[in-house]
Amino acid sequence: MPTLDTTISAELIREILADPTRLSLVAQPICDLRRGTVVGYELLSRFGQGLRPDHVFAAAIRHGLGEELEALVLRRAIAVAGTKPGNCFVTVNVDPLHVFAPRVREVLDEPPTLGGLVFELTEHRPTDDIKPIRRALDALRKRGAMFALDDTGSGHSGLKQLLELQPQFVKIDRDLVTDIHFNEAKRALVQMVGHLAARLDAWVLCEGIETEAECTALCQLGVPLGQGYWLGRPAPPWSAGDPVAADLLRRRRKKEHAEGGSLEGLVEPCPTVGLTDPWSDLVKMSVRIDECGRPVGFRLQTDDGAIEREESQLLKMKRGASLAEIALRAATRPERTRWDPLVCIDDLGHFQGVIPVQRLVCDLATESLEAAHESAYTTPRRRTIQPTQH
Repeated sequence: MPTLDTTISAELIREILADPTRLSLVAQPICDLRRGTVVGYELLSRFGQGLRPDHVFAAAIRHGLGEELEALVLRRAIAVAGTKPGNCFVTVNVDPLHVFAPRVREVLDEPPTLGGLVFELTEHRPTDDIKPIRRALDALRKRGAMFALDDTGSGHSGLKQLLELQPQFVKIDRDLVTDIHFNEAKRALVQMVGHLAARLDAWVLCEGIETEAECTALCQLGVPLGQGYWLGRPAPPWSAGDPVAADLLRRRRKKEHAEGGSLEGLVEPCPTVGLTDPWSDLVKMSVRIDECGRPVGFRLQTDDGAIEREESQLLKMKRGASLAEIALRAATRPERTRWDPLVCIDDLGHFQGVIPVQRLVCDLATESLEAAHESAYTTPRRRTIQPTQH
């Protein structure tokens, strides 16, 4: 719960609602931590006069004006999001208790589509009845909206909200990110959330990254998305992020590939079952492990039914294998299993995670295109001599 600022009166909130110039929006970049590229932005409200946004929203709720202020911000955010760069998403905070409020729904019903918008469900107010929120979210999902559960690991966010709301993004609170390179417990918790997000088919997004060391620790844990001052500060839309941070991330990736490739960013957590445990129809994919933690089979849910594989049909890869070697072995498998996920193991054969073949192919293709683009600017072009025509 934000600290209350009792000096913010209902009259001040009404002045903000009456004067559109009192509200401005800034955008903080959200980065792909493997490639160092900006893939999205979070729109943040600013009210001027030194007012903290969380204090303003808390005061609006206290004075019974929270719905009106939320509607104002959403209308402005949707308009600004229409100018976003291609291949990027835009996130904006929404109180879960407002997603079915009349004024807010009126704003959300205006645009023909909500594609490219991610609504961050803030957890500042507890609620025991999630069903009406879930129904409202399902209606917005049908119009292209996506959702993120904000501040996971703090406040009222919990396993129940994650499981029932099924967000596409799971945001890790900055308190868990700060000094994570010094704190094994924080690393373990972030890793646990990553496993849970994988079961929900969601992306993990860590906020509050303020140092290179914190970012490095998150990269080592396989966190795909990040946000924070080290990657890029809030600024008028649409900034390119911090160039130094982006360059460091790209150079780290090139170094990994030069050393034979790294699987850290490709390996995805996957739920496991024991030798005698039944498969669950509620899980998209799960791996069966023996008593020593070694993979002996997997089950994958598809639109056409469940696919099960025995140990002899698994393609197991160690983390030290090069990406080229992995791609070659995957492509030369029998046609029936060619697109099966790869199973990653450590040197002792213990299960580490899975690698979707599609993601492997995209990674190699992107790397090749980046290398070709760089070569076009660093390598002198050789003139091609055409044979003489007779």
